[in-house]
Amino acid sequence: MKRRANGEGSIFKRKNGRWEAQVSVTHVDGKSKRVCVSGKTCEAVKAKLKILLEQEAKGVPYSGKDWTIAEYFDYWLQEVQAGKIRESTMSTYKRMLKTHIKPTLGHHKLKSLSVSNVRCAMGELKRRGSSGAVLQKYLIMLTACLNCAMREEIIGRNVAQLVEKPDYTPKETAIWSAKQAMHFIKAIKDHPQFIAFLLLLSYGMRRGEVLGLRWRDIDFDGGWIHVRQQINRIDGVMMACELKTKNSKRKLPLSPIVRAALLAHARNAGTALMSSGTSFAPQLELSTEGTVVVSVAGTPLEPRNLARCFHRLTEKAGLPRIKLHALRHTTATILKDLSVDVKDVQLILGHANSSTTLNIYQHGTTESQCTAISSIERCLLPA
Repeated sequence: MKRRANGEGSIFKRKNGRWEAQVSVTHVDGKSKRVCVSGKTCEAVKAKLKILLEQEAKGVPYSGKDWTIAEYFDYWLQEVQAGKIRESTMSTYKRMLKTHIKPTLGHHKLKSLSVSNVRCAMGELKRRGSSGAVLQKYLIMLTACLNCAMREEIIGRNVAQLVEKPDYTPKETAIWSAKQAMHFIKAIKDHPQFIAFLLLLSYGMRRGEVLGLRWRDIDFDGGWIHVRQQINRIDGVMMACELKTKNSKRKLPLSPIVRAALLAHARNAGTALMSSGTSFAPQLELSTEGTVVVSVAGTPLEPRNLARCFHRLTEKAGLPRIKLHALRHTTATILKDLSVDVKDVQLILGHANSSTTLNIYQHGTTESQCTAISSIERCLLPA
């Protein structure tokens, strides 16, 4: 065999019949080290050696650990993402990893993952009935993890970025009109959870924010509601969590109607407020104690139970079935129809920017469209 030049590595056959190649490459710690690859045939070893030399030529450091996708995802969640993302997001990532990514790609080697592997995995998920939304989240999460592997110089390219994104058009969110929302509020005024739905519709608060609202977060004297935390079920445990974004932490004007409803709710629940009429206390840490909305047992209400309650009350009131989160969309749209400035609506809802408010939460309505057409007619065909 022709002697290989310096830096090309060496190939030889072991006594046991297997072939081996050795070459000096740059490790992730910046030091040059000798590494070995082996295989059943000389051709197989040459192919592995070629990959090492190509990565060295591109300046991609060698990682000693031969990660599988499953192993690297576990590392990415536990060591890279932990502390950076919210508990609810971490729970979602873990669920996606367990139910979708590991079963389809977990056994593949990180360094040898191909575009074809990812495309075939997504095709398999689609055949199993996964929706376009799930496939899109799958690809987004895979892309983020592989980007991290690129930054750590374990792989040279992100194959997930080369896969065509799945077709997915979100369904238009069904909402209520102002009249339907008013009918609902009147129909449930004597229900124990009336205050939860009044807060949802009056302020467009998120479900977790309403469930996480404590008496200490309400400044009756100053006239403010402070949104400071949310309550969610994370990995089977009810817990108080940080809000979705920094803009979610906000204070909302305490309207006279909501103020009266809150005081009535406190009396009915036997909640003792301070003599001044307030239990408000600023800058307290997250907790599940003293929440306004509680279960029959006096504990924070289960998020799913609030949704179930909403659907029962909706049916009893004879209204169209919508998602509980659609109440937030309903409030945003009512505010739009009342000509409230979009910036004010953004601050009320706690969105990061007004484009989210405009493009996702505010919807066109039949009434507003009729009013618009009538305005055009009055302009074009004055009486």
